[in-house]
Amino acid sequence: MPPEVVRLLSPFDPVVWDRRRFELFWRWAYRFEAYTPAAKRKLGYYALPLLWRDRVIGWANLSVKQGRLQSEVGLNASRPRERAFARELETELQRVRLFLGLEESSASASA
Repeated sequence: MPPEVVRLLSPFDPVVWDRRRFELFWRWAYRFEAYTPAAKRKLGYYALPLLWRDRVIGWANLSVKQGRLQSEVGLNASRPRERAFARELETELQRVRLFLGLEESSASASA
């Protein structure tokens, strides 16, 4: 069984950058929309593919507002029911907070 880990992937990660291959593997279209007009975006300004175990199951949009990390999670199917998913998602968000030098969290990780 693959490790119970959540990772947010860069749009330039080798798993992601070949968009046709990504769609063939994961059966959904990912597009980097930072340069797409806001009204035409489907996933968000800087959507990061969300890897759970060995599958890319959705994406997360992250932003910093008033010194706090805000997260919006979108999923292609229902949210994984395992407690490990919620725990590992929070662990990954904490890694991002540390990387950005943020201390406070925001519990807005919703699907």
